[in-house]
Amino acid sequence: MSQEFIAGWVAMPAWAQAGVALFVATFLAMIFVPIYEHRRALARFAGLAKAAGATMVPATDELEDSFELDRGARPFRIRRGFHDSKSRTWRGPRGHLLICETQLGRDAWKRHGVDISSGGSQPPLDGRAFRTGDGAFDARFTTWETGTPVREGWLDAPTRATVMALFDATPFAGTLWVRDGMLQQVLVVSKGTDAPTLDRLLRTLATVAMAFERTADFASPRAS
Repeated sequence: MSQEFIAGWVAMPAWAQAGVALFVATFLAMIFVPIYEHRRALARFAGLAKAAGATMVPATDELEDSFELDRGARPFRIRRGFHDSKSRTWRGPRGHLLICETQLGRDAWKRHGVDISSGGSQPPLDGRAFRTGDGAFDARFTTWETGTPVREGWLDAPTRATVMALFDATPFAGTLWVRDGMLQQVLVVSKGTDAPTLDRLLRTLATVAMAFERTADFASPRAS
C-alpha cells in the first residue's frame, strides 16, 4: 500500500503534490495545535496560581481548573475557561479565558442579572438594554439587564466610577457580569498574565462588588 502511495505521489504534478501536502498539514494542525494551546494555557494558569501563592485545583467533569485568593477583604475564585465558536450556549467572550468571581453579599442580586462590556457584546438571552443617562459611560460600555430589574439608580455615579476603574485596570478584553448573585469578570488572556496584574484586578473588582452591594440595598437612598 505504501509503495503504491509513493508511486502515485511521484507521478503527481508539482501543483498536486503541493495541494496534498497543504491538506495534510492543515489536517494535522487542526488536531495538534488546539492540544498544544490547551497545554500551554494550563501551564500558564498553574504558574499564575503558584506566583500568587495559591494552590491550583485541577479540573473535574463539573469544574474548571481554579484557585482561590483573598483580596480587598473578599474571597475570590479564579477559574480558567475556554469557549470558541462551537460553544453555542455561551454568551460571553471567546477564547482562553480567566474568570475572576466573588459572591455578592446582598440577596437581592440573586434575582438580578447584569452584563457590562466595552466595545459592544452579544446580548444575553432575554436581555434588556440599559442606559444610565451618563453620555460618556454609555458611549464606552454596553449594559444589559436580565431577570428582575435592578432598583432604580443602581448604576449611580460612584458605581460607574468603580466600573470604569476596573476596565482601566486590565490590559485584556472582557466583560463584567452578575449571574446568580455572583460577580464575575471574564477576560480573554490568550497570552497569560502575571501575579501583580491579577492582584490589581482583584482589588479593583472588590471595590466594584462593594459598590454593587450598596446600590442593590433597597434601604439605600437613590443616587443619580
